[in-house]
Amino acid sequence: MDFWKAIFGLVKRRTIGPPLAALALAAATLVFFLMPTSYVSTASMVLTTPATGGTLPSDPTKPLGLTNPLLQFSDGLRVTAGILILSMNAPEVAAELGVVKDGTTEITINDGRTNPNLLGISTNGPFVYVEVQSRSAATAQDVVLKAKQRVRRELANRQQALKAPRSTFISIVDVVPSSTPEAKLSGKLTAAGGTLFLVLLAGITIAYAATQMRRGGRSADPAPAPAPAGGRGGPGSAALSVPDPVDPPLTVYPRTDVRESAEGPFQDDSEPLVVLIENEPFAHRDDEAGDTIVFMRASGRDDHEK
Repeated sequence: MDFWKAIFGLVKRRTIGPPLAALALAAATLVFFLMPTSYVSTASMVLTTPATGGTLPSDPTKPLGLTNPLLQFSDGLRVTAGILILSMNAPEVAAELGVVKDGTTEITINDGRTNPNLLGISTNGPFVYVEVQSRSAATAQDVVLKAKQRVRRELANRQQALKAPRSTFISIVDVVPSSTPEAKLSGKLTAAGGTLFLVLLAGITIAYAATQMRRGGRSADPAPAPAPAGGRGGPGSAALSVPDPVDPPLTVYPRTDVRESAEGPFQDDSEPLVVLIENEPFAHRDDEAGDTIVFMRASGRDDHEK
């Protein structure tokens, strides 16, 4: 909990939060405009049978009835569409269309499962979906046209190789013709959003680390050395000199917080008595050291030494 409080505190600081947000927005905007734009062009096709069906009459004088090709979708057409999709995804076919590995142009050929508009009906119809993504709009549209021609040629070659009657050839028609290339901004938006997040994360991390290091440096400051125990004239007085206090300690007798219920030595005095104790030798005596006790009244009367 303290960690998140510290983070929110850093964000709220005027010297950290607003500059970091401005830097992140600037970096995200720069990445958005510097990242190249991709263009996408698509095409959707469907396989159909001829109006006379997939067989020839054994008696030419008794032709079969005509049917609507859109009512003749079957598993056979879906199998044929699957064969075409597999053949179109071969590396040599991609190179023929001008798509190289790790290049700036990508091609996708499937049954429409990557197209939201065909996702619900792709399992019921023999669709062939072509999608080309490139950094050039003209290249994207050109590769889509080449892919459509290559699918039609592949379908005709396979039927001829199987010696199918010409009147029973499966045809392929456009459901959605080649679309005009459109700019795809999802990649640029993703890169800009990632840059924004990374800059914010890095900035907050650096600010938090600097704050913690600063606090650690303050707590590591050495404490002041204590005064030596020896007084003036002691063994340690030669190495260390401790200054005497400016004012000697004063003791007031009797203490103001203690009441005397009986007779005391100064019961008749209305003024408090101040006792001053000094650790100084008498000037008129030969003693090495002694205590001087000075009694005085707070009003300044009857001062004497004892």
